Amino acid sequence: MVRFSLNKLPKPQRIQLIGEFYDIIFSLKSRDEVRAFFRDLLNPDEITMFMRRVEIAALLWAGFTTEEIQGYTGAGRATITSVSKKLNQEDRNGYKIVIERLLEQRKKIIQKQKKITKLQKSEWERTKQRYPLAFLFSHILDEIRARQELKDPRLIKQAVRRTPSRRYVSMY
Repeated sequence: MVRFSLNKLPKPQRIQLIGEFYDIIFSLKSRDEVRAFFRDLLNPDEITMFMRRVEIAALLWAGFTTEEIQGYTGAGRATITSVSKKLNQEDRNGYKIVIERLLEQRKKIIQKQKKITKLQKSEWERTKQRYPLAFLFSHILDEIRARQELKDPRLIKQAVRRTPSRRYVSMY
């Protein structure tokens, strides 16, 4: 099998090849298309390694130490250091963009789960749902409170800790 090295290509061809890769990713129109493409492109272990780096970046961004990250994810010091260097470079912001979007998704999931739990527990909430117009003001206040919670640092910390890897790695 012939090995391919990007660095052996002339610079214009390297730029074109990488640009076309970005264009391909950008052209995908739905989550299903993205899933299908990456399932064909990468094996499950490669996808896991890719997402582990995103998890590490999110934990670093939230101020976790290398030792804490090792405990949460089982990742090695070299991987954590590599991600940290890229996260801290001024001219790179890819991790930061992805982290912000990932945390927003996780915060919404956490809020939705809290809301479901609250609805299951509270007869008051069931009554408010049954007679929505009678509780319009209460609904408005609930929405304002929910939007404020999205900015709560505790929720952000909880969203960061909501890492899938944590279920499979024993905590120290």
